[in-house]
Amino acid sequence: MRAVDATAPGSRVGTQFGRYQLRSLLGSGGMGEVYEAYDTSKDRVVALKLLYDHLAKDTTYQERFRRESHAAARLQEPHVIPIHDWGEIDGVLYIDMRLVVGHNLRSLLKSYGPMDPARAVAVISQVASALDAAHADTLIHRDVKPENVLVTRDDFAYLVDFGIVHSDADTRLTQLGSAIGSYSYMAPERFDDGPETNRVDVYALACVLHECLTGSAPFRASSVSGLIRAHVLTPPPQPSVLRPGVPSGFDAVIATGLAKDPAHRYPTAGDLARGAQNALTRPDRDAAAAIVDRAIGTTRVDNPEPVVTQLAPWQTGPPPNVPYSVVAPEPKRSTALPVLITLLVVGVLALAGVVGWLLLSSSKSDVTAAPVTVTVAPPTTAPTAVTTTIEATTEEPSSTTRSAPPATSVGVAGADSRGFTGIAAARCNAADPAVVVGRTTDSLVVICQTPAARYYYKGVRTSDGADIELDDPRPTPDGFAVTNSVDGTQYRVTSDALTILANGQVAAQESMVDYWSR
Repeated sequence: MRAVDATAPGSRVGTQFGRYQLRSLLGSGGMGEVYEAYDTSKDRVVALKLLYDHLAKDTTYQERFRRESHAAARLQEPHVIPIHDWGEIDGVLYIDMRLVVGHNLRSLLKSYGPMDPARAVAVISQVASALDAAHADTLIHRDVKPENVLVTRDDFAYLVDFGIVHSDADTRLTQLGSAIGSYSYMAPERFDDGPETNRVDVYALACVLHECLTGSAPFRASSVSGLIRAHVLTPPPQPSVLRPGVPSGFDAVIATGLAKDPAHRYPTAGDLARGAQNALTRPDRDAAAAIVDRAIGTTRVDNPEPVVTQLAPWQTGPPPNVPYSVVAPEPKRSTALPVLITLLVVGVLALAGVVGWLLLSSSKSDVTAAPVTVTVAPPTTAPTAVTTTIEATTEEPSSTTRSAPPATSVGVAGADSRGFTGIAAARCNAADPAVVVGRTTDSLVVICQTPAARYYYKGVRTSDGADIELDDPRPTPDGFAVTNSVDGTQYRVTSDALTILANGQVAAQESMVDYWSR
């Protein structure tokens, strides 16, 4: 799913599609477009995937689109994005999905480069959980690749795009007589007419693991035929040779995962993940476990039907009867009590050696569609924002704890260059600098930047201390704007005012008393 210009010709932004108000275009791919949409019937913000008009009459693409919705809806697994609904409106097929803030693994690797082994294993282990669930339901994904792995700020990983999934009873969907899928991640047996088992997904996952560790797919060639020959004939590469610092134990893991004979591969994706975990050093093994624990602890992993009521402009999350909380640093989600990312959590992560990964917030993409992207000018190519698809990076950050530079005065009373002193709810986390600090007639607001040049918003109402923290504020010509993906409320910060909009209408506007920006 590639990032797109929301104003591009043919975009449906600003139009009504059945019961959905299409608010922004998050991305487009080979089959369709994904929009941030407001469901007027369910009163919630969702990701809405629409099949392209010119493909709507193509039975092959219709079948692929329906397979994606049916397959994902069958799987009640935390690492598969929940499907709310699917169907057809005015001849256009659609899939209504949970809106998840994140970026695909391809964009992260392209911008950051290879991951450290602990983080790579943490991500792969979560994808393996999704694959094992699919395989247990006799479904084979057949298109496991970095573009189809969505990673949130907190390193919670989702496997997406079940468009070419099949079961034992299915016939293969083909296009122009050739297999559908990405050649760089296709197992050797997929290039002939032999039977396919779940081990084609194990092979693809091993390719993705290799790319996470080294920054490149295991086999590279200048032509499709050369790539096919490499998959069939070339021995698997050794990641420890390609990238110094990768433990040599990964060489055997990749060799097993990429075995030419399916019988010689790991039997399941989970077995591959466990092999990768065992290849880590003991400290990295603990760090990988901490990353997964943190990701699960800060992400809604159930699949309830949300109960939504009208929120006051500064209500910081769902009402008490909603059976989940939401992701921090947007309102956090879990299956238990709401948990806020605080300095205490940062301290715990530092002990685990993984504070560096807390930065996975919003990228420096040039896409302006909320809530996944922001526009900044960091030193590398911007990652492609995705949504659930969602879609929504500089050199890979170190896993060591950052030391905070001295805070400096910013000319706002009671504040410095990291926000308001003594008020955690209006102060940047850890050593993150503020890019905006503002005091309005009723609130304190701060917009912070992570080492990856990604932003998050924090605000607190001075009258009663109600606070909110949201991912991915995006720059606007006169400030920043951020959308709460739970209820669609938007917060716009400028040098003149904090404006809060609900359902597109101004719910509150607070004049800015003191304002500073970098």
